[in-house]
Amino acid sequence: MRKQPGFLGVLVVLVIVTGLLVWWIGSTANSDRLWFLRVFNARTDWISVYWDGETYLLFPEDPAYEEIMSAFADGVAHWTDYEGDALLVDDSLERYRTAGRLLELHYNKSVQVHTRHLFPRARCFFVPLADADANARRVFAGWDDTPREAALNLNAARFARLLAAIEQAVPGE
Repeated sequence: MRKQPGFLGVLVVLVIVTGLLVWWIGSTANSDRLWFLRVFNARTDWISVYWDGETYLLFPEDPAYEEIMSAFADGVAHWTDYEGDALLVDDSLERYRTAGRLLELHYNKSVQVHTRHLFPRARCFFVPLADADANARRVFAGWDDTPREAALNLNAARFARLLAAIEQAVPGE
């Protein structure tokens, strides 16, 4: 005589199948098998800070590098929103670099911010530190020197921590 599966057994199988289906859909949609993790630990090769017409480069051996990197990693790992239609156009990028305030994090190989959204792998992240993009606390990803469309928004407290770390690194601030 064959025993029928009990309610608990069916429920466990249903939960496992549903979990795998949700994971598979998320993985397929954004090409990231670890999309559900809230961690970012990639170390940038160098940091560029554009601050009121001045450019500062920071490398891993510089004192301010670690605090900026730590604040960025914490902020981007705990993003609060995604804007699929946000765009950092060339004119704005040039304005931020020449007269505004902008943080760029450069990687020699592509890195992934884990998210359930279509936020791409990147070799460079752009964080405007002034104007409307800063008010929205946006992080743009790019493959090279050009940001792509779409942005992650950082939590206000984490963005403030990142800005404070950058201000500590900029001489005279």
